[in-house]
Amino acid sequence: MHAYSDEIKEKIRTDTIESQNEDKTVEEENTDSDEANGAADGETKEPKEREYSHPVYKQIAFLNGKINSYSKAELIKNLKMLKLDTDGSRSVLAKRLKTFYKKTMLNVSGIQEKNGSSKIRVLFDFYVIIDYEATCELLRNSDFKQEIIEFPAVLLNCQKGEVEDEFRSYCRPVLNPLLTDFCMELTGITQNDVDTAPLFTEVLTSFEEWLQKKKLGTKYSFAIVTDGPWDMGHFLKNQCALLNIEFPTYCKYWINIRKTFSNFYNTGKLPLSTMIQLIGREFQGRAHSGLDDARNIAFIVQRLLKDGARIIFNEKLVEGNARRRDDGNPFFSAPVHHTEFKAIQGKYRPNFPQKKSSKI
Repeated sequence: MHAYSDEIKEKIRTDTIESQNEDKTVEEENTDSDEANGAADGETKEPKEREYSHPVYKQIAFLNGKINSYSKAELIKNLKMLKLDTDGSRSVLAKRLKTFYKKTMLNVSGIQEKNGSSKIRVLFDFYVIIDYEATCELLRNSDFKQEIIEFPAVLLNCQKGEVEDEFRSYCRPVLNPLLTDFCMELTGITQNDVDTAPLFTEVLTSFEEWLQKKKLGTKYSFAIVTDGPWDMGHFLKNQCALLNIEFPTYCKYWINIRKTFSNFYNTGKLPLSTMIQLIGREFQGRAHSGLDDARNIAFIVQRLLKDGARIIFNEKLVEGNARRRDDGNPFFSAPVHHTEFKAIQGKYRPNFPQKKSSKI
């Protein structure tokens, strides 16, 4: 446990006593789902397998309810007293305060190893944050095949919470080599950028050489992070099918940070620009620039790590578009449940591909 000041210790003691003296029983189902049941943030919830009968969980549940009633000014006041960051929206601040109390009270009660929720939440050595840009038209056309034209990646050291490196290359499209005016205006990518760029297969090889140079997938584990299911489940999948190359094994599972953010901070699914605002930052760079978007996603990952989120695989590739929506359109991904993640985390390192991709 951290060496807290006497003032902070007294506040924790007072709030704990108040929760113990609360007369009404607080049922676990009425608490924030991520606070008292030990479920991993960003995962699809499954039925609980363990009972949390220790009195500390009732105290945590009571404090969660109390924090839910705080105004933003009250949350900031409490966070300042505890020497915690005060940047972000009300929902982000409330989650930060709840996480602090949960971790502290489990630590004091001596049961953190029992439920595992207070162990180090970093399960990968690195995150590789990707946000592709692709060819596009103003009016959607089912016959128009999108191709990746910007391949950016930001490398985030999970233990340090710091960005260590970046990768970026434009890609030359082959089906629609001339970019539309809409595409150039949206992404900031020029015709000259793609005309002088290597083909996607060459860029993918360069990217994998960059991963190998960083010893990712060999010495260090890593996970792909995206904003939504589209980058892996749509753009990369379609690009590999178009070129008749194997879909990279290390991309078959990924972290949809939009889903992690929503589950952890108890918000709805939000676009990147709104998530950035909620953590108390301004969007840096140009929206729909792949590299700038990836950098801003990295800010969100850093904030989630600081606030104690468990950032793990929560989506996977849907093979063959087997699952379809009510409107007939395919799902781009399928959820990764807690039991599946537990089964793969010991083996998935993640199975780095051979230097040459084999053909389908």
